[in-house]
Amino acid sequence: MSSKSVKKILIIKLSALGDVVHALPVVRTLRQEYPDAFIAWMVEERYQELLYNNPDIDEVITLRTKHWRKNWNWETCKEILQTKNNLQQKNFDVVFDFHGLIKSGLIAMLSGAKTKVGFHRKNCKEKISCIFTNKKGPYMAGGIHVVDMYLTLVQSALGIQKQIKQFPLSTTDNQEEKIEAFLQNHAELTAKPIIGINPGAGFESKLWQLERFAQLADRIVDEMGCSILLTWGPGEEDKVKKIATLMQQKNWIAPATTIQESIALYKHLKLLVSCDSGPLHLCAALGIATVSLFGPTDPVRNGAYGLHHETVYKMLPCSFCWKKKCPLGTNECMEQVTVDEVFDAVRCNQENQLNAE
Repeated sequence: MSSKSVKKILIIKLSALGDVVHALPVVRTLRQEYPDAFIAWMVEERYQELLYNNPDIDEVITLRTKHWRKNWNWETCKEILQTKNNLQQKNFDVVFDFHGLIKSGLIAMLSGAKTKVGFHRKNCKEKISCIFTNKKGPYMAGGIHVVDMYLTLVQSALGIQKQIKQFPLSTTDNQEEKIEAFLQNHAELTAKPIIGINPGAGFESKLWQLERFAQLADRIVDEMGCSILLTWGPGEEDKVKKIATLMQQKNWIAPATTIQESIALYKHLKLLVSCDSGPLHLCAALGIATVSLFGPTDPVRNGAYGLHHETVYKMLPCSFCWKKKCPLGTNECMEQVTVDEVFDAVRCNQENQLNAE
């Protein structure tokens, strides 16, 4: 496909938070190759803040699939039909499906784009979704990070040579000011390097015990002289409150934040400790050091991307099952991760950063 024939491009990456972040280098790369192209990104409404003021995107098209599933009625049908009509009116030349799901494949087909690019059948999450695309990427075996998988798909489809692995993330002045006000009101927190503890995750089998997070945080304060900031997202406030009550050392709980306010907050961290979660990938995209705990998901494919990251995990016969609930009912892969191992990773990470400076 010649560069002159690519004038309008649609990206389909609907969710979740970390997955949207992982796809940001795709539009950076596409904009470099096609500076005059019209590039649109279709995303779930609740994640659109991640694309705010992105210099590589001309239009953000939002979907409300969660709302549609809960409110299946005539109004929903009209909204879906209107979305389809709007897509087709834009006359996209190329659409990229970065999910490999039936729903994303259907969107690609309904877009009306002549070239519909998707993963090789074996790389699709729902293999039947490959029937909706007419240009397939090469088969990519294990051992490749998802960021590189997305870039490989784009390169193979359009013959692009250069990859740009950058993650543009923007905030507003008001959001920065809100975070600055919080930090100014907690001078003792900012008097020492701040290490964030984020106990939440997208599903149950990724979680680590709150008691262990509390023990870890106490050791970080005692032995490393850092401040602890407990961060949380929707529905997770009880988790950080429990950790705070279990801790012996002083700690701080982050205020409620939107996605963009979280970005503004994470910029002040020296390091984040987290399970496989959206905040982990946001911090990695911002260049913040991380220590992550992995169990059911593969850190090689879905770990923190870039430099200054440590991952703690156990290789078991059932590792990387990708199940939302442990099939054995034991959460063994996360249970075997010890406080000592995570603390050693935090200390090692910080020592390596000091040596690199």
